[in-house]
Amino acid sequence: MNLQDLVPAHIRELRPYQPGKPVEELERELGITGAIKIASNENPLGPSPAGLAAGRAALASAHQYPDDDCHKLRLALAAAHGIDPGELVFGAGSNDIIYMMVHAFTRPGDEVLTHQYAFISYRLAAKGQDCRFVEAPVRDDLSCDVDALLAAITPRTRVVFLGNPNNPTGAWLPRADFERLLAGMPHDVFLVVDEAYHEYATALTADYPAAQTYRSPERPLLVVLRTFSKIFGLAGLRIGYGIVDHSVADYLGRVRRPFCAGNVAQAAALAALGDAEHVRRSQAAAAAGIPALSEAVRGLGLRAYPSATNFLLVDVGRESAPVYDALLRRGVIVRPLAAWGLPRHLRISIGTAEQTGRVIDALRAVLS
Repeated sequence: MNLQDLVPAHIRELRPYQPGKPVEELERELGITGAIKIASNENPLGPSPAGLAAGRAALASAHQYPDDDCHKLRLALAAAHGIDPGELVFGAGSNDIIYMMVHAFTRPGDEVLTHQYAFISYRLAAKGQDCRFVEAPVRDDLSCDVDALLAAITPRTRVVFLGNPNNPTGAWLPRADFERLLAGMPHDVFLVVDEAYHEYATALTADYPAAQTYRSPERPLLVVLRTFSKIFGLAGLRIGYGIVDHSVADYLGRVRRPFCAGNVAQAAALAALGDAEHVRRSQAAAAAGIPALSEAVRGLGLRAYPSATNFLLVDVGRESAPVYDALLRRGVIVRPLAAWGLPRHLRISIGTAEQTGRVIDALRAVLS
C-alpha cells in the first residue's frame, strides 16, 4: 500500500504553515545565547498582567473541562461591543475561525477570494477544503485594490477574506475604500474582516474603519474576527472570537471543535479585556517603534511600508534569505516572506526600544 494513494490530491498539494523559528532552536543550532525573536508580531511587553494573574489562578481547575459556551467571557465581550451574546463565536485564536468559516460555508470547487500578500491561513483553509483560492492584484504599495478585489468576485465566490490591517504587509483599508467594498459586495458572499491588529490600528491611524460598526441585520454575511493573541499578549493560550449574525453563529457552532477555548485561556482573556493600562502601553510602544524603525530602515536605503500594526514590512533590495540567515547569526530572528510571494522582503516585529536598536545595528552590519 502506498499512503499517497489514500490522500486526496488537494491535501497532497498543501504545504504546511511554517512558524517563526523559536529562540531556543536558534541558540541550540548556533551555540549562542541572548537571541531575540521579532518575527511573530508578539507583544514585546508580554501578556496582560491581569490576564497572567487570572490564568495562573485558573490552572487550579486544569483537570476540568472548560465552559464550552465561554459564558463569562461571552457576556463581557457582548457588553464591550454592545451586541447580543449570541452574536459571538470562539476559537483557538481567530485563526481557528478562519478555518471554521471555510468549513461551514463552502463546497469543493467553490472559490475563496482575497488579495495578493494576505495572511497565508486564508490559502491553507481554502485548499484544505478543496476550494479554488483566488488572489486579486494589489496596488503598487501592496495595499488592497478594492476595484480589483470586487472585479475578481464570480458566481462561484463564497467567501472574501480581508485582513484589516493586513498581515504581513501592515497595510490597512481606509474608511472610504472599506465602505466602497461593502457597497460592492454581492448579497450572497461572505466578507470576513480579519481584525487581529484592530487595537493597534485604532491608535496608529485616524482613518481606520472598525468593521463591527458596519454590521447590521441587512448585512448578515459581514463577519468580524478579533483575537487575544496580539495586543493582549495571550498568543500562547490560543483564544480569539468572531462577531457574527445569529444565523451564522448557529452554523459555525455545528463545525466548531468542542472545548476549543481552554479554561486558562478564558480566564486570562476575561481579565485582559479589562486591562486598559496594558492596552494603552502596548499601543504606545507600537506608536513609538514603527516610526523609529521605519526611519532607521529608510536611512539604510531600504523601503519600509506604511503600517498600522506592531510590525514593519521591509524590502531589503535583494533576495532576503541571505539577509535573514546573516541576522540569525547575530541572534536576531525576523520573518522572511518568500512563502507569501515576497522574496525580497522581511517582516520585522516591533520589540522593546532595546530590541529595536539591536535590530537596526544588525541590519546595518549585515547590509554594509
